[in-house]
Amino acid sequence: MLTRNVLIWFLVSLFYAYQYILRVIPNIITFQLIEKFNINVKDIGQFSSLYYVGYALAHIPVGIFLDRFGPKIVLPICIVLTFTGTLPLICSDIWYYSALGRIIVGIGSSASAIGIFKISNMYFSVEKSVMMTSLSIIIGILGAIFGSGQPLDYLLNTFGLDYVMYVFVLFGCLLAILLFLITPRTERSQSKISMKDFNAVFFNKHIILISVLSGLMIGPLQGFADKWTKIFLCEIYGFSETLSSSFTSLIFIGLGVGSFFSAYVLKKYPNKHYDIIIISAFTMIISFLLLFTGSGGIYLVLLTLFVIGLGSCYQVVTIYKAISYVNANLVGLATAISNMILMGFSCFFHSSTAKIISLYSNKTIMQGSQIYGSDVLIKAISIIPICLLIAALGFIWLKKMDKRKAL
Repeated sequence: MLTRNVLIWFLVSLFYAYQYILRVIPNIITFQLIEKFNINVKDIGQFSSLYYVGYALAHIPVGIFLDRFGPKIVLPICIVLTFTGTLPLICSDIWYYSALGRIIVGIGSSASAIGIFKISNMYFSVEKSVMMTSLSIIIGILGAIFGSGQPLDYLLNTFGLDYVMYVFVLFGCLLAILLFLITPRTERSQSKISMKDFNAVFFNKHIILISVLSGLMIGPLQGFADKWTKIFLCEIYGFSETLSSSFTSLIFIGLGVGSFFSAYVLKKYPNKHYDIIIISAFTMIISFLLLFTGSGGIYLVLLTLFVIGLGSCYQVVTIYKAISYVNANLVGLATAISNMILMGFSCFFHSSTAKIISLYSNKTIMQGSQIYGSDVLIKAISIIPICLLIAALGFIWLKKMDKRKAL
């Protein structure tokens, strides 16, 4: 029984890593997409943002379906949606089909993170579920490192985009079949979430404010790391594409380290949520300002990218703080809504950055690659530290409000 539970957990963790690869892959194949579909950088930005449209919109429905019908049916279906959405990239020359597929990838991927929490709580004790969830996040980060770094870049350069994408499709198909066969059928839940429950979360000002401010801080991970890190390092610092791809992985490594460190701090100091979030925001602001200088050499870049990853651990902290304002029976719904709002801001960062670059770039082509210009990239990515500053000031205000109530 324990072996089967661990295997189910491992397959769901693989799904989390698998969807992470498909989430960040536009960072690697930007130039291939521009050449194949005859599109511009604005279209690429919209393409990346469409993932988060599907992801955010499907979050709550998928969570409800998992509670009602169980993981045996819902998770394999979502895996199928995830790899089906990638097929237009290799099976069609029509860009709009690929854009629609990107939304489908986001819809399927929404089940991965929710599935991790669901499986960990279903098959493991309370004490072990936290550990298993943390290990799942690490496995997912390994997927992000693979998808945004040199390993995938090497495979694409060696075998080509079509071959690699077909392998991903076959892997997803195998993963869905295995998860369906191994996961036991569970009794269909008869409990339903009432409108009163929805209202208790949707109209909770603490949850909404924390989630919106948290969304303003998501740019470093879901905007910069997902899409622009490689291009930024190539143009600002003159690094090669291979080296820039490998450096992107440092953000995700920092995220893994930061997640464990923040969990340790919260365990020792349970009321330090706002302090961790505020420190994370200002740390990332300083890191981006250092990157914008274009100086300091390779070692400063390595350290700065790692620190940006460390700061990105705030996401888990903000969700924990948000769900602290609801009763235990509404934690699942509050988590889904908070994460939906947070991830919804990813669409904003992808599309706004791409629009600024498209507006100011002179679209120079050099050695088969598009050159955007250092000034243009810095101007576009500056939206990230600006939003971080707004969020930091907002959380400082929320912290003061909490102190006043405690008096």
